Amino acid sequence: MRNKAISLVMSIAMLLIMTMQLFAAENEVMPRYNNTGSTEVVFVIDENGLATVSYTCIGYRNITTSIVVTTKIEKKTLWWWSDVDGAEWTDQSNDYYCAHDHSIQLSKSGTYRATITYTVYGSGGEADVITSEIEKKY
Repeated sequence: MRNKAISLVMSIAMLLIMTMQLFAAENEVMPRYNNTGSTEVVFVIDENGLATVSYTCIGYRNITTSIVVTTKIEKKTLWWWSDVDGAEWTDQSNDYYCAHDHSIQLSKSGTYRATITYTVYGSGGEADVITSEIEKKY
C-alpha cells in the first residue's frame, strides 16, 4: 500500500511540474510595442563579398503613422567596429509598413555586422525604438 501512495504522490508531482512548464512556455515575456507589430532582418554576404541587408517592419493599420529605419554595416577590426564607407542608409515610410534591401560590395574578408534601428511612430504611444544586430563572416 505504501508503494502505491508513493507512486501516486510522484505522479501528482510530475503532473504539476509538467503543467508549470507548459504554462511557463506559453507565457514567456515577449516585448510588446506601442506601434510595431513585427520586424524581420536578413543579412547575407555572398562568396564574392556582396553584402545585402533586407528588412521588413510592419506596424498596425490605423495606429502606426510612420517608420524610420537606419541600416549600417560595420567591419570588426581587432576589438572594435569600424564603419564601412557608403554602408549607411536611412529609409522612411509614412505608412504602417516598410521594407527595403540595401547592398554594398565589400573589399576585404573579415567579420561584419549589420545594425538596423527601427523608429516606429503612431497613436499607440511613445515611438518604439527597436535595434537588431547580425554578424556574418566573409
